[in-house]
Amino acid sequence: MKFLKLLFIILASSTYRCSEQETVDCEKVAAELIGEWRGSSIYSNPRSANGSIHEFSLVVSGSDGCNFMGITTYESSITTFNVTGSVDIFGWVTFTEESKLEDGGEYNDCLTRTNSSAICNSWPDLRWKEGNKFEDARFKRDPYILNGNFERPNSFEKWWQKLRGTFSLSKI
Repeated sequence: MKFLKLLFIILASSTYRCSEQETVDCEKVAAELIGEWRGSSIYSNPRSANGSIHEFSLVVSGSDGCNFMGITTYESSITTFNVTGSVDIFGWVTFTEESKLEDGGEYNDCLTRTNSSAICNSWPDLRWKEGNKFEDARFKRDPYILNGNFERPNSFEKWWQKLRGTFSLSKI
């Protein structure tokens, strides 16, 4: 009986986005994402970052099927990240800062200065590491808006150390 309850919970939680939602042409949506998006990220974790805000831009330069690519830039840094992302059939958008296009040095300078990844894996230096994943953003038109969550997953960090928060972007 416990197994059936567990199976039901897993199935129910894995289909929460599918219920009563219209599907979209994900290739068309990925093409519509091309252009510049501006907005902000608001940090909720780690505790020392709570309430901090970064203004940033997502510049989507191209799409291929339901996937897209581009860069993120931040007003507070010259660090620029290469981004890859995707759109699912329900219009949910996910993108990840895969690598640095331009390194402003925030994280690497910390490593050089302190010789300690433990120190540099705290706020604010940890923000400038690759791997931030932006997700749970439902594509909306008229006006073009993406609101969602972000997190930099890392298996070596405790839950209270993980970088996370919300973001909001509007296409200009």
